[in-house]
Amino acid sequence: MLPASDSDVVPQHLVDQVVDGRCVAFVGAGFAAPAVPAWKMLLRGLAERARLDDDTSGWVADLVENGGSRDLEAAAQVLQTAMGDAFDPALADILATQGRPDAIAERRRLLAGIPFDAILTTNFDPFLVGRVPGPETYQQILRDPPHRWWEPRYWTDDSPGAPVVKLHGEVGPLGDSVVFTQRGYRERLYSSPAYMTFLRSLFATSTVLFLGVSFTDAYLNELRSEVLAMIDQRDEDPPVAYAVLPDVAPHQARYLHSHEGLGTISYDTAGGTDWSGFDRVLRAIHDATNPRAQLGAALADRTVLWVDSSTDDIAFGRRVLDDAARDAGGRTLMVQARSVAEATVWLRDDRADLVIADLARDADGVPVAEALLTTMRREDLRAPVVVLSQHPVTPTERFEAISLGASEVAVGWQELFRELARIFA
Repeated sequence: MLPASDSDVVPQHLVDQVVDGRCVAFVGAGFAAPAVPAWKMLLRGLAERARLDDDTSGWVADLVENGGSRDLEAAAQVLQTAMGDAFDPALADILATQGRPDAIAERRRLLAGIPFDAILTTNFDPFLVGRVPGPETYQQILRDPPHRWWEPRYWTDDSPGAPVVKLHGEVGPLGDSVVFTQRGYRERLYSSPAYMTFLRSLFATSTVLFLGVSFTDAYLNELRSEVLAMIDQRDEDPPVAYAVLPDVAPHQARYLHSHEGLGTISYDTAGGTDWSGFDRVLRAIHDATNPRAQLGAALADRTVLWVDSSTDDIAFGRRVLDDAARDAGGRTLMVQARSVAEATVWLRDDRADLVIADLARDADGVPVAEALLTTMRREDLRAPVVVLSQHPVTPTERFEAISLGASEVAVGWQELFRELARIFA
């Protein structure tokens, strides 16, 4: 939960959209601000690396020192024109030497753990790994099946998370020029019709969560307006998009919902002095949707009995569930029984909140799960049982296990975690 000083909790509609695989994140400059050198610092660094004549050097210095947004954009354009092919490598060098990826390491971890269907970003820094716009990228995002919350890509801290599209390119070897100037914006928007078609399709069919976006890009606002008009958004309809924004007053939030189709999740900056609320909101969204966080909360302080003769076979799943419970503030007791007889003794004397039984056959050729379920039924030993197989199962095998009392036969870890979430929902 967010602290009481924050004005909103995460809306349930947004949580449902994320979990259902219908939400796309749109990540702006504010997300990476702590890690990226300030705009003036970037421009000064580029000017130092550029071989400018005295007149151009003075021109750039005047534009940068004046400091207005239009002047800074103009300075970027002058530098890009003057430097030509040397512009992108110089920009990459500045980000590599002066950037601080450690400053947003936790943000990146949380972002990767939220089961978005895709992540779009206008940031060209290398701190989010992704692909640049193009037919293969568009096909992957628009045509591939949705990424559901139980997939392994969201389970652990080093999992990749949702696919990332670098809308404005990336400094480095991705093979796409960086959109850093007004000319670059125009070329990206109007020289590549597929680009806007791609965005229009996503905005019309997905709930979009804006993170670190200030809504100053005219094309972004126009695109949102076009989608609202197309679907005839009404006051009583749920938002078509959400945004994490600082210091939004209730009357402003009401207007944005009613007339912009935008749900706001606001945080208090204490007069522009404290931006930690953004991180608290991001964590709240993560904890409300991440499969490991959800399973951890469900399994905290419970007892799980694994019935499997191999320690290695259950090691990964056992570690994920144990870590998840610990992260949720509890501790799951994990007990392994290497045989049906050993499991039966445990169930007679102790209570298990969950039994996970191997489908493999024992030394007598009988499936372990089948023998265990038969014994539990005969002795009236009660606990939810999920049968786990690392190989495809036949309809007959599944029918036999279900008929003996198993809640499900899960093939692989993702089906197991999905079933555990269903059991403990």
